[in-house]
Amino acid sequence: MNRYFLLTFAFLPVIVIGGVLVLHFFGQPAQADAAKREGLDKEIALYMEVRDNLMTRWDGDAEPLKIGNGALVGAAEALGDKYTRVNPPLEAREQEMQLKGSFYGIGATLRNNPDGSLFIRSLNRDGPAERAGMMVRDVVIAVDGYSCLGRPADEIHKRIRNELPDTSVVLTVLRGGGGANGRDEKAQRVDILIKRGEITSYSVHDVHIETRDGRKFGYLRISDFNSNTYKKLFVEAVATLTSQGAEGLIVDMRGNGGGKVEVAVELVDSLIAQRDKLITFTRSTRPENHKDDKEYRTRDESAITQLPLVLLVDRSSASATEIVTGALKDMGRAVVIGERTFGKGLVQAVISLKTDPTYSMNITTTQYFTPLGRKVQNGVNGERGGIAPHIEINYRDKAEADLIYEKFNLQRLRINSEDLLETDAERRAFRAEDRFVVAALDLLSGKPVNVAK
Repeated sequence: MNRYFLLTFAFLPVIVIGGVLVLHFFGQPAQADAAKREGLDKEIALYMEVRDNLMTRWDGDAEPLKIGNGALVGAAEALGDKYTRVNPPLEAREQEMQLKGSFYGIGATLRNNPDGSLFIRSLNRDGPAERAGMMVRDVVIAVDGYSCLGRPADEIHKRIRNELPDTSVVLTVLRGGGGANGRDEKAQRVDILIKRGEITSYSVHDVHIETRDGRKFGYLRISDFNSNTYKKLFVEAVATLTSQGAEGLIVDMRGNGGGKVEVAVELVDSLIAQRDKLITFTRSTRPENHKDDKEYRTRDESAITQLPLVLLVDRSSASATEIVTGALKDMGRAVVIGERTFGKGLVQAVISLKTDPTYSMNITTTQYFTPLGRKVQNGVNGERGGIAPHIEINYRDKAEADLIYEKFNLQRLRINSEDLLETDAERRAFRAEDRFVVAALDLLSGKPVNVAK
């Protein structure tokens, strides 16, 4: 890597900070208050003086990039809003991929071994790795001839993943040996050429039929709301369960921290067979921002299903999940079972910085409310937010919650066979009875719901 490249990226945060301030300065009208301009000049001078002292006098190796990123991140943190933040390039890219719901890769879930090798835990069905002949329990020991052993895991993951389509990677694996051993001499060594492809980030899991007293009910879990959640995954899951004879649906959104508001609204719309029904609306606390307030309404009289619907939520169900829960509860479309939801009713705009688009910001711009005007956000003075369930069920203790969340993790890995389980904790979770699901099945089948079971 040449010296010019290093210097350019070392001073990039300074350019970003200075550029943003300079753009703000020169973007003011000619009659702008001189005091404000003087204040901006002082801000730039103060930053540069602090930076210079850190670079020249700190007893250590000061990294310019780290200092600059820290200044940017700290500027947002100073507001005291944990949801408003600056995302340096790596974090910005990760967030973009999460919201998009897809990326280019090989379609495998990897576990890091202590010796630097990578254990193949699961494979995307018909994904690039599976098509190339990779198998679950293979152990990756080299990427394009570069040994994994003794290397940092994030470095090897970057070599495997690539953001460019139609690129290839050769993975050297050990097959038939110990899953945590990248030096097993008894294992077969295999080179596998994999052409990377677009990988769907699954947010709808464990789609299956539950049978109760001879009746069938569908179950699915939504772990987040990204661009794939509704059209690619939820619609298909509902169609599959309906075709298998489901008489009602359980939509499990426990642990779902949210995602795209537009996707949550679209999902609600698909379950309401009425036009122009209010789904959610936003109201800013700043009067000057009321011009940007929005209402989200149903678009037509069609619905993908009119089956009875039960939603499962808990204290970790937040944001876009609360839009879905609040709307379907207020409209009388679903019965909500579980814990009161988290209480995050803030809307964040994600903005790419013009000075350097590899940086982004999440900025809280407004708050959203349920159709009946219920405030979702927890109050600053301790007022309770969130969505209260119709039927309250709480985890008995942390052990029960951990067990259920381990079950969710197995769903995320798309593990549906005990043969693929590795630990006693996974085996317990795989077999565990879920009181929330039992209550939902009791409700749908017309039995009394016993929350203490």
